[in-house]
Amino acid sequence: MLPPDARAVLLDQLRPPVGFTLDAAVATTFSLDLAAALIPPLAFAFFELRGTPDPVAALEAVRSCTDRVDLFCQAGQIAVPAQASDLMTFLEPMVHEVRRPRPGHLFHPKIWLLRYASPDTGDLFRLLCLTRNLTRDHAWDAVLRIDGAVSGGPKAGNRPLADLLRALPGLATIPLPVDRSERLLGLAEDVRRIEWELPEAVNEIYFHLYGIGAPPKADFSGYRHLVVSPFLNEAGLATVARDSPSAAIVSRVKDLDKLTPETSARFTQYVISGIAGLEEPVADDGLEAVQVLSGLHAKIYVVERNRLAHVFIGSANATQAAFGGNVEVLVEMVGGATKMGVDTFLGEDAPFRAMLEPYAGTGGAEPDPLDEARRALDDLLRDIAAVPHVVTVEPAVGQETGFTLTVTTERPLSIPDDYRVTVELLTRLGDAHAQTGGVVPALTFSDVPLPDITPFLVLRARSPEGLQAGTVIRGRLVNDPEGRFDEVLARQVDTTEKFLRFLALLLGLGNPFVLAALGGTGDGSTSSTGLGPRPGIFELVVRALAARPEAIADLDRLVQRLRATDTGQRVLPEGFDDLWATVAEAQHRLQGKVAG
Repeated sequence: MLPPDARAVLLDQLRPPVGFTLDAAVATTFSLDLAAALIPPLAFAFFELRGTPDPVAALEAVRSCTDRVDLFCQAGQIAVPAQASDLMTFLEPMVHEVRRPRPGHLFHPKIWLLRYASPDTGDLFRLLCLTRNLTRDHAWDAVLRIDGAVSGGPKAGNRPLADLLRALPGLATIPLPVDRSERLLGLAEDVRRIEWELPEAVNEIYFHLYGIGAPPKADFSGYRHLVVSPFLNEAGLATVARDSPSAAIVSRVKDLDKLTPETSARFTQYVISGIAGLEEPVADDGLEAVQVLSGLHAKIYVVERNRLAHVFIGSANATQAAFGGNVEVLVEMVGGATKMGVDTFLGEDAPFRAMLEPYAGTGGAEPDPLDEARRALDDLLRDIAAVPHVVTVEPAVGQETGFTLTVTTERPLSIPDDYRVTVELLTRLGDAHAQTGGVVPALTFSDVPLPDITPFLVLRARSPEGLQAGTVIRGRLVNDPEGRFDEVLARQVDTTEKFLRFLALLLGLGNPFVLAALGGTGDGSTSSTGLGPRPGIFELVVRALAARPEAIADLDRLVQRLRATDTGQRVLPEGFDDLWATVAEAQHRLQGKVAG
């Protein structure tokens, strides 16, 4: 989101173009916030949510797209939410943790690749190369968006993107289902043949993938450099601005101060101004509250040579780890120096320059004595998270309801004796069990209700220095009870009004005219609870029988779940049982005709 007069909301960048629907999406991020991960699916929904979304609308939005989205993040980097939401259950199929590419390094790329489909035209592809993770952080970041379509044969320049997609299934800590792996391989083949629409003033574009496959061919040589990076060190600066006669850095005070005095003297230094914390724009649907942007998280490198500017944007910080072992992605754009060079960022009238203030750093600051302890604690959590955990579900002995969950690992854990590590279910925060090293644990959680069964586990660790950290991991769920997702949905659909809202969303795609026909106001409320004054339900169901029979099957599972309890029966509108019996018979006959 740089410069400040050209800011963008991620939700808007992901939203399908008019006339298109999401066919497939893959995203990569270093760290992940499960609450933030719920936001992108809403961009893919076929309906608009205004104001604060009701739980049923949000559930259906997330549920409807998880089979088309794959999200990869570094194991050990999923933040622990303050409170678990039922919505997070529907993220399970799309969240994939990946192990480190090599010891001491990280999986750090931040991209979205999306394929949109249209019944009238060919597929459209969109690539977002970001500098931010999928979290609720509100630091200044940057994003590059390019669209394209398959045209002709393979393009050599697209190979790094294809290589990343092919590598993802093999990096996952838990094997992906076959259909998801095959979809990624299909996307990789499509990416090889995409012709990208170049941004304004850009003549050429190149993709650079670090940490996977052949070494990238990025060239940072030149006579003028700008480095924008929140994290940096001498080795990283030697890569992106070696022996530059004119170089500037934009970074954080803490990292600038840690440079050696010799390196610090080579660069003109800037930091983000304290008065640059402008309000972040609110998405059209009101899903993001107004926040003040502050701090720096963008990674941009501008190099001038031969009167051309080479602008690199992506995930790599100016550090040794980024260019020496991490998995990173940078996109290089080439254009005229007068339109894309250093002066367009740092010139007197440049919007980006208005965000900055000079910093007279001299370097040489002593490192924080706890930095190494923090790194060791984070590394321990990443190592434990990379070990596949298994969550086995069994019916509770002697009880009609409730389940027992046993958590084990596929191999013993390596936990130093002076560290304390605990495990909790995400749905039962506070019920912690201690992990021990050297053995395969068997941690038991008893009397767990069906909708609280989850593969999401919370790991917490405490170091000998008293430092604490936590992360969420997704285990492999064994004996997953049938109907668990429907039970979670039924827990939210607890009034007649919410049931009718879900029916409208599922069968009518949230069409506001359908909601009006149902007597709804668009915010989940309705004017009556019976079927009599609502002429829209019958027509809606009939159309769904003909055009979207799978939606009838989805709704039927919820109806059966509601019928199983007295509370659920009261949720169904008056007269609905008679209507649904007719619908079930009609669907049965239609299926018979298709089979015949």
